[in-house]
Amino acid sequence: MRSALRWLVLLIPTTLLLLALTHLAAPTAHTRIYEHLPNVKLPPVFTPSGPKKLPDIDEGLPYMPPEPTSPTAPSTPSAPPSTDPIHELWNQWSEIIHKARPRTLPISISGRASTEKPPHLMTIREPYRDLVKNPYYEIDSLQEWHRVFMEELNSFVETPGVFKGQGVVVVGGGEYFGPAIIGIHMLRRAGSMLPVQVFVPDKEEYNPTLCEQYLPKLNASCVVMADILSQGARDTADLKISHYQYKSLALLFSSFEEVLLLDSDSMALVAPEKDLFKTEPYTSAGLVVWPDFWQATESPKFYKIAGLPSMPMNLPPTSSESGQLLVNKKTHLKTLLLAAYYNIYGPDHYYPLLSQNALGQGDKETFMAAAAVLHAPYYRVQTPVARLGRDTGAEDKGTAMIQHLPSDDLLKTSPSATDSDAKVRPAFLHANTPKMNAGHLVDEGDLFKNDGKTRLRLLGTEKEQMDMFGIDLEQAIWELLVQTGCELADVIREWKKREKLCSRLEEHYSAMFKSGS
Repeated sequence: MRSALRWLVLLIPTTLLLLALTHLAAPTAHTRIYEHLPNVKLPPVFTPSGPKKLPDIDEGLPYMPPEPTSPTAPSTPSAPPSTDPIHELWNQWSEIIHKARPRTLPISISGRASTEKPPHLMTIREPYRDLVKNPYYEIDSLQEWHRVFMEELNSFVETPGVFKGQGVVVVGGGEYFGPAIIGIHMLRRAGSMLPVQVFVPDKEEYNPTLCEQYLPKLNASCVVMADILSQGARDTADLKISHYQYKSLALLFSSFEEVLLLDSDSMALVAPEKDLFKTEPYTSAGLVVWPDFWQATESPKFYKIAGLPSMPMNLPPTSSESGQLLVNKKTHLKTLLLAAYYNIYGPDHYYPLLSQNALGQGDKETFMAAAAVLHAPYYRVQTPVARLGRDTGAEDKGTAMIQHLPSDDLLKTSPSATDSDAKVRPAFLHANTPKMNAGHLVDEGDLFKNDGKTRLRLLGTEKEQMDMFGIDLEQAIWELLVQTGCELADVIREWKKREKLCSRLEEHYSAMFKSGS
């Protein structure tokens, strides 16, 4: 009995010591998060005797639950195999995009970047103040997964012949069908016969009458985005794509090799096949981007995450505006793939990194940023965006943005330019507030001054428009608003319940334009 007690006394402390050592050797939640990232420097783990205890997961560390490894774990069924080369491209790259997904909490911004024009004398971009609050180990993690994606991108060998020809891409569906149709009509009035692909998010947004009867008469067709997304790798079925994210994927999924991307509310005033695709700077650069009004506000941490030593030199001081974009996939497919990566993980990560919650945050900075990271050529139009507006009786409100012709811009702003007073012609009207949606215009009060009785013009006086465009552009647009509003009042879903839509459109047109207003 005494012998047994003696052994028990020795065994208990030994067991307790072994349990303590096992606990100390076990990986903490903190190390489990990053153990699959050998190149990420872990934040220091503080012991109880150190200055601070390691935070628990619910105190803010970016915890990612372990992925299922069991062979019996449920998985999303694979999409049926496709022989379409664009589907195959998406199947390949959706898997890579998913593999390189961020594993951190969303980017947290302290307040928001200011919305103001750059200082008058600023000619090149200067680093904006950093408002990102995430700890350095989350930035390191983002950098590592960006590096994983870039390794795949740099080793990618493109398959020739996947894309063909020139064309225009628009994202439509729902409330965007109306202005998109106006834009297509304006494209035809500008003399362009290029085919147009209208991307709609899913079958719910697909309108058979528009897509199969109306649009084909305008050499336009509908593409259902969900049909292509469904061809992605099985692990990507849970990707949440919406709003701004659609444009980068529409560019990627379009069958065209040379593409003019237009927002549904942006109208071409020139024929792209003659005035854009055949002229410098597009023919040399392969990517043309237009400016916004406001100062660029990206976080300096974006360039660290992208693997660059610092912000590239000679960036323009203003941010970009993606109501229109011109790109050649033969030279810039990798740029579009990287832009797609930034957009798919945009809302939680890359949008706030590139804008820091500034007004208009979204996809607009992702295209030029992708080109800059890849050291790919691009041209940023230097002629400032112009503004058109209306007097409501209480204030002067902006209605539309005017973007300018790249070939004129190049002639005027290049170092060898000889005529600094040369006119740079308008190329696009981006009518964003309000949009040229016939149903919304008659129901939301934008056609009247604040007194609710006096009708007003939205784009300025007739003389101002004649001076800028050579025609009364607003009257030309209203002719199309009346035509399409009356033709499609019972076709476009969101117009069907708008009482007397056609007669109210005709009434405004007669009051404003037939009386010589």
